Amino acid sequence: MRVFALLLLAVGLSGCGLFNKDSSLVLRDLQLEIKPVWAIQTGELPENANVQLTPFVTDDRLYVANVSGGVIAMHSRDASPLWTVNLGEQLTGGPTAGGGMVLLGTIKAELVALNAEDGKTLWRSRICSEMLALPVITAEKILLQCIDGYVMALNRSDGQRIWSYRRPPPTLTLRGTASPLLVGDRVIAGFADGVLVSLSLEKGELEWEATIAVPRGRNDLERMVDIDGRLQAADGVIYVSSYQGHVAAVSSENGRFLWTREMSSYSGVVLGDSQLFLSDDPGRIWALDRRTGATLWRQDRFSGQRVSAPAVMGRAVVVADDQGDIHWLDGRDGQILAEQNITEAWHYFHYPWEDEEGDQEKPDHAVTTYPVVTGERLYVRDNTGALVAFHMHVTTDMTESSDQ
Repeated sequence: MRVFALLLLAVGLSGCGLFNKDSSLVLRDLQLEIKPVWAIQTGELPENANVQLTPFVTDDRLYVANVSGGVIAMHSRDASPLWTVNLGEQLTGGPTAGGGMVLLGTIKAELVALNAEDGKTLWRSRICSEMLALPVITAEKILLQCIDGYVMALNRSDGQRIWSYRRPPPTLTLRGTASPLLVGDRVIAGFADGVLVSLSLEKGELEWEATIAVPRGRNDLERMVDIDGRLQAADGVIYVSSYQGHVAAVSSENGRFLWTREMSSYSGVVLGDSQLFLSDDPGRIWALDRRTGATLWRQDRFSGQRVSAPAVMGRAVVVADDQGDIHWLDGRDGQILAEQNITEAWHYFHYPWEDEEGDQEKPDHAVTTYPVVTGERLYVRDNTGALVAFHMHVTTDMTESSDQ
């Protein structure tokens, strides 16, 4: 087995496939140490299941679920188990944890609430259809969105429905939904027809709507649009991306567009200090100015690959791809700082995989969920169920200089 050493990559001033619109900021001598700290098996996520079941981290706990109904709670520091339960049915959404409970969606269109301390079932509630996106837990309500176009608010204590709002989906859609976003007393939701809406938290009444993507083309496939990816908000502005549509900044007060860019992305956006990061359908990674939507940089190295939504990790931006590789990019200019492979990380802690005849083989470790970041820890899960935690240490900080 190859020795899995710390990966240190120094930053140069040029990068393969890199488009940098602003060269006034340069990074000198930045180095990262990336080290896998543990790896465990959590149950497969077969591609034909069309679910993500992204791990969820809160405080010092990590919750993870698999398609077969297994739910695991563990210490995020060392993966030591707290409890494990099996719900005995296929899971499609979650987990989300908060307020002493863990929420999961089942293929039978139920929302299940578990006690976060011991995994015992608190209640089950019938919902409209499958829930693929993470639900949101508020002080009194649970907000969720189903694949049939319903947004629902349930009572947190017993799962009873408080209100629902529906926007019927088109004939052909991507399989997935964005999670609702709570902004003050508004619930922001994106739909399969490319429309973003604001609903009142109290009653679910429509306050405004904004069209992010307009269907165009001669057939259903060409006309397919969708808002499936992660929504973000800051300072009264909502940031949203759409499939075969636009990435946009919208006022949370009235739905007015502050800026818009033609771009196709189904994975959603993430915010930096002053940037907006996203991966588009061709596999390129973008950094946009949050105020104007102008391009700050674009990294083209991953064109043609299926790339996850980015995650912000300190001053780095992390993406994972369908080859099992994880990439740390410089948030200032898109330079690639470090790379790891989840298969190699797994083999650092465990024996190589073997087939039924005992021959070693390298399975397809495609990362199918977006990376999860808490502080200097990164959690990545692949389609075989391998969950690996990485630690990032910045050995040299970033500096600024101006071109003269």
